[in-house]
Amino acid sequence: MKIAIKLFLVMTLMVSCGGGGDNDSPNPPDEVEKELGAFALTFPDNNLICTEGEENTDGTVGIEFLWTASTNATSYELELINQESSTTENKTVNGTSTVLNVPKGVQFTWQITAKLDAKTLKSDSWNFYSQGTVTESYAPFPATIEVEDQGNSTANISWIAEDLDDDLTGYDISIGTANNPEILLEDTTLTTTNFTYTEGEVYFIRVVSKDSNGNTSANEMSFSF
Repeated sequence: MKIAIKLFLVMTLMVSCGGGGDNDSPNPPDEVEKELGAFALTFPDNNLICTEGEENTDGTVGIEFLWTASTNATSYELELINQESSTTENKTVNGTSTVLNVPKGVQFTWQITAKLDAKTLKSDSWNFYSQGTVTESYAPFPATIEVEDQGNSTANISWIAEDLDDDLTGYDISIGTANNPEILLEDTTLTTTNFTYTEGEVYFIRVVSKDSNGNTSANEMSFSF
């Protein structure tokens, strides 16, 4: 009888001391913060005449704008700048395409901004002409501007513009610390120059592209090192 009691006590201890580890839930892993993925513009093509689109009765043409998807983006904003009237149209889109009605025979610049909550990521800017009545002279597209730090407080500034009828004659280059900087180079055919800067100072660059028919286009940017 004593043996039976001892066995019962041992079994009771084994049950009460047994671990419950199999039922324990591990701590959930930290949630990875989502980031916007790189994407690109697709159509209308850059620096070309857009010959596609649906003709409207009011004389405009409906052009479909296309771009690739940005990972994790919840929406996109299309910015379309009419270079002739200097007006801007913005449209929020949930997908990767949208149609806008635009006047014919006009130069445009467009860019897409991908959005995820408070995060944003911008695409490159592309230019195009909407198809319309045959134009004998096209204005140059706005120049692409690049700034590279050379060290020793010197920056290399380069620019280049495309022109559909290939009659580009030169550029006016303005650089300074004000929003309306003074002209550094006028009617130059150069596409690069070196500039001495002060560290921490914000500089503004304006490039005006000119052609032989008096047409012009302008682009601006700022930089600081």
